[in-house]
Amino acid sequence: MIYLRNWRDVQPKIAHLSAVHWGGLRSGSDDDPNPDDDRDRLERLDGFARHALQGRKTSDHHKHENLEQVYYVLSGGGEVLYDDERFSVAAGDAIYLPSGTYHQMFNDDNEDWLEHHVISQRVEGNGGTFAIRSWRQVSPQGDGEGAIRWRQLAPEADGGHLRAMAAIDREAVQPGGTSVWRQEEVEQVYYGLEGKGVIEVEDQGERDYTEGDMVHLPVGIRFRIRNPTHDWLVSLIIAA
Repeated sequence: MIYLRNWRDVQPKIAHLSAVHWGGLRSGSDDDPNPDDDRDRLERLDGFARHALQGRKTSDHHKHENLEQVYYVLSGGGEVLYDDERFSVAAGDAIYLPSGTYHQMFNDDNEDWLEHHVISQRVEGNGGTFAIRSWRQVSPQGDGEGAIRWRQLAPEADGGHLRAMAAIDREAVQPGGTSVWRQEEVEQVYYGLEGKGVIEVEDQGERDYTEGDMVHLPVGIRFRIRNPTHDWLVSLIIAA
């Protein structure tokens, strides 16, 4: 079964010094999962959450052992600190943060909020290559129907940076269009970035899908995305 929940239905907390944190989908194999929280369902991915850093604020300077992360900037702009250097980031950037390295987010020179997702995956040992890649830098690939996709981050084996995740993609389904039917051998999370549509799952029916929805798609499930509106339907896709 697929699982769908909007980030607005999650109670926020403060994390990493100044960030407002909405916990998203989480690993079902955590050492101490909350048995009453149905977000504990990820089988391969470790975690997926939304952070918002208000203007004039920074997060803390920290690192994670045996954990690779991708920050995906949703709105606003700021800087990320990596290896004693600050790099500018903006909406649509995917930031790869290798395991075991210190990093920090800065929004101290802005008045507006800086919003981003934090995507985490367990890895063996530390290391990797830092990267920032916007979807605008990537050549789009059509699916033969109504969807186009930009692969922002790929596995190390394919010349990319990801060590344990399979892909970080951005996808857009055209107005009135439908993606091809898909059945993947990876676990996926779809996150609605823009627009409204429908996720159609074979033998399970349809679910409305809109901006802010987090959708868990288990390995092997057969589905497609439909966009019956006059606007583009845009998703962030995380696979492992």
